[in-house]
Amino acid sequence: MLRKLMKYEFMATGRFFLPLFGALIIISAVNSILWRIGLSVPAGIGLAVSVILIIGIWVIVLLLTIQRFWSNLLSSEGYLMMTLPLGPDHLILSKLFVAAIWGLASSIVVFGSILIMAGTHEGFINILEAIREAFSYALMYIPFAPHQIALLATQFAIATILGAFASTLLIYACMSLSLFANKHRVLISFGAYIAITTVLQIIFTLLIAVGIWSGALHSFETAVLGFTSFGQAQVLTWIIIALAAIPCALFYLITRYMLKNRLNLQ
Repeated sequence: MLRKLMKYEFMATGRFFLPLFGALIIISAVNSILWRIGLSVPAGIGLAVSVILIIGIWVIVLLLTIQRFWSNLLSSEGYLMMTLPLGPDHLILSKLFVAAIWGLASSIVVFGSILIMAGTHEGFINILEAIREAFSYALMYIPFAPHQIALLATQFAIATILGAFASTLLIYACMSLSLFANKHRVLISFGAYIAITTVLQIIFTLLIAVGIWSGALHSFETAVLGFTSFGQAQVLTWIIIALAAIPCALFYLITRYMLKNRLNLQ
């Protein structure tokens, strides 16, 4: 059932993203040709259009993430969605996964369009070659085995995915908290976002301060320095994963609870 929900979600959102992706790639390719043949003025116009499209893609990713969750689950459409033989988990995860996939696709398309436009410039090609050589040089002297590098890369990818999920789930949680009210839900959602992010920053700052004051951070640092280089890298990556996973789970549980127990559709 989750697969079917995601299929319909892709169909509903693809009609916005696919034309934008296609337009960006085509304009980038035309812009690259114009630069190659020396037509700098039309190429400059094409570059401006490409920048506008890139900004537009990211804005649409954010707006559709908000709009699809709000309209499908928190507005009158929610009556239909809630009649499906599904729990809130399928509904939340279908929105979350599709939003994450479109975000990843947008990043790939934007990066690809930049490569297409900049690939004709000798300076950009030299920069890429220098980065490649520096990366190859670093791999020769990095104190990790290939399987350790692969493990660290996998853990970093997991942390990145969890971080993206946490950002999206924070938006979902803030919108869901507006179910406590009958009016001004958009304003309440915005206020909840400001309140939650502020509280999280305060908590993080207090934890750091307490850790420094109590000496716990110093003791932890001393213990970690006794590990091997790979062990230190492992500790760092697991801390990053935990810092992403904890808010991810918290925001998911808030959203799930509100949809299951506090649903108040209008």
